[in-house]
Amino acid sequence: MVPFLAAAASGDTMKKVGIVVGAGALLGLGYWGYKSYQKKANQKQAARKYGDGSKEGKAVEYAGQIYSALHAGWFNMVEDEKSLYKTALEMHKNGVNMRLVGDAYRDLYSKELIMELNRLLKPEELTIFNNALNGKYQPVSQTAKYLKAASYTNPLLTPLTWFS
Repeated sequence: MVPFLAAAASGDTMKKVGIVVGAGALLGLGYWGYKSYQKKANQKQAARKYGDGSKEGKAVEYAGQIYSALHAGWFNMVEDEKSLYKTALEMHKNGVNMRLVGDAYRDLYSKELIMELNRLLKPEELTIFNNALNGKYQPVSQTAKYLKAASYTNPLLTPLTWFS
């Protein structure tokens, strides 16, 4: 509202500034509206495929499962690796490739699946996920090494080390 008031002012410079700022605000608002409309249209299109039994429908289901696994726990800050690996095994079993799931993930959440996986998972977890996608999931041998490395205890938090 202020840019339009400035455009109505008596000074020539204020009018020009008000017009430029107002036009920029209208363009920004129009762009935001278009992106919002496009996102909702993509979500509706993906939702129509959900549950129809096709590979695209399965990809939408798997994209939702992966999103839930990557954003689990309190404040969406914990990854549920077991659910993620289970979904990857189901993708392999049903012949749904990562490209279809990535496209559905992008349509539903406006995020890139590969970037999310690389950002949220450790390299060991990514290796296990990729093995599960290829049908070579080995939960005991691979995760035992990872759990052994994660069992480090902080000496400051252990009361027995305070006085020794």
